[in-house]
Amino acid sequence: MHTTLKCALVVGAVAASVFAGPVASAAEQGGVSSTCPDSACVTPPVWFPGGTLSVDADVHGSGPAEWVVRGPGGVVCRTGFAAESGPQSWVCRGVPAGELEGVVSGPAGPSNIGLRW
Repeated sequence: MHTTLKCALVVGAVAASVFAGPVASAAEQGGVSSTCPDSACVTPPVWFPGGTLSVDADVHGSGPAEWVVRGPGGVVCRTGFAAESGPQSWVCRGVPAGELEGVVSGPAGPSNIGLRW
């Protein structure tokens, strides 16, 4: 009888894990991006869970360019770069949770900005 009870518990535990579905991961993945024909581009607002944010940006032409990530409290991260450098990626750490948008501007279009986590 004791063996039957053990088997029932094991079968019940396996069935529960199968029907429970995947366990939520500690880090939620997401992102947003925009590509624009002009020298400036803005992403749609997106909810960011907080933590480390990657920023991808590209503009054309020669000279100074800049990207900025804005949140409810203002600028949360920003960097200047050379437009002629081509597509690049940067990392912002310790970004608070909230709705964010990314903006890139440079000397010539098209331009692209992406936020991912």
